[in-house]
Amino acid sequence: MSVKIGLETHVQLNTKTKIFCSCSIRDMPEEPNTRCCPTCLGMPGSKPVLNKAALDAGLKIALALDFEILPKFFFSRKTYFYPDMAKNFQTTQYEIPLAKEGKLDTVDNEGNAKTISIERIHLEEDPAKLHHMGGDVTTATHVLVDYNRSGVPLCEIVTKPDFSSSKEVRTFLKRLSSILEYLGVFVKGEMSMRTDVNVSIEGGERVEIKNISSFEDIEKAIEYEVKRQERMLKKGEVVERKTLMWDNAKRKTKELRKKEFEDDYGYIFEPNLTKVEVDNAYIERIRKTLPELPQQKFERYLKEFKISNELATSITSDHSLAVLYEDVVKEIEPKLAATWMTILKKTLFYNNKELEETKLDAKTFVLLLKNIEAKKVSDRAAELILREIIFNPEELEALLTKNSKMESSDLQKIVSDVLDKETKAAEELKNGNKKALSYLIGKVMAKTQGKADAKQIAKILSNN
Repeated sequence: MSVKIGLETHVQLNTKTKIFCSCSIRDMPEEPNTRCCPTCLGMPGSKPVLNKAALDAGLKIALALDFEILPKFFFSRKTYFYPDMAKNFQTTQYEIPLAKEGKLDTVDNEGNAKTISIERIHLEEDPAKLHHMGGDVTTATHVLVDYNRSGVPLCEIVTKPDFSSSKEVRTFLKRLSSILEYLGVFVKGEMSMRTDVNVSIEGGERVEIKNISSFEDIEKAIEYEVKRQERMLKKGEVVERKTLMWDNAKRKTKELRKKEFEDDYGYIFEPNLTKVEVDNAYIERIRKTLPELPQQKFERYLKEFKISNELATSITSDHSLAVLYEDVVKEIEPKLAATWMTILKKTLFYNNKELEETKLDAKTFVLLLKNIEAKKVSDRAAELILREIIFNPEELEALLTKNSKMESSDLQKIVSDVLDKETKAAEELKNGNKKALSYLIGKVMAKTQGKADAKQIAKILSNN
């Protein structure tokens, strides 16, 4: 059975104020309903005004994703009767969006390339945040509404149903989030990038899974929903057009409601906002502000630094790591610097931290790498040091002193002691047993507490 998957990804834009009013969205207070005004609540007599910074951010995204930017567009009212919009409609774009017909080239970990067509991007306001009390959205006894989030600017990115697997979806979203981060339009944090997933299998209707925020949950939700629909079709049951939610605790989708059609929303032109015209001169001014994007940076690293595709991909996929690398490579050989950037990336992943959440800076990292370059510290010891200095960079000097490489004479003595105790392995080593060599290297490394270099140990063992 062929599977078709499309995405609607909502990106919170990095502006100082909301999209149609001057309410600040920086350092949003925890106290509910304290960062809102008559305009973002849609009170009678209030007049919205489009935030230019939100428009500029949307245009940057459009240019980065190779969109056709429409010279004239307008906003509409999308009517629905849910409590997350006090005015009973959302101000969004429908008939004429900001841009149409974009694309994004992706490559997965196995090197499989695919171009994903993106139908449109448009600007809109975020609804309020609902707190479901006494259960989830389907079982809550009552709902509390916090309008602080109401009116926060969003850019919605709508793909065509070009995906056929959850793996392709995850590859696309990782690539997209990387581009958004490079552009500086993306707000990291809870619910700052939310995706609605549309899944259909040949022979059934399209089903939508709403507001999934993590890549892992998106992948799991798609896999579950595909299997659920396959089971239904095999039984001869009808897959109906529905809106679902992803229950992360139970790892399954749950029905929210019958899926609405676009006509159900009763779109009408928003009379309180003027039509927006964007001329070529304005677009070119925005284009000149675009940074070097991941693919451009990747290609430059291959040419300028002569590092491998794998290293270049690993570094450029994270903007903050790429910035650090370009500082480090001014003083450190490019391939060595790139190799240790990937080790840093693994260390951050292990600690579930972004680089910005640590205290590591370029100066500290360069000093560590210079000691590695001069062979004053072993790779193993350096990796252990790195784990410490991402949180305590001031400890670097002491850690380098403590973990400096052993003198050859001291290492020779430890190797001799190990060989005297491990007589069976020593005999197997003489007979050319590679497993015995690895075993003995491990024993010596343990004795030296990682201060010795594995290659140096192997050389000494081979000469004994």
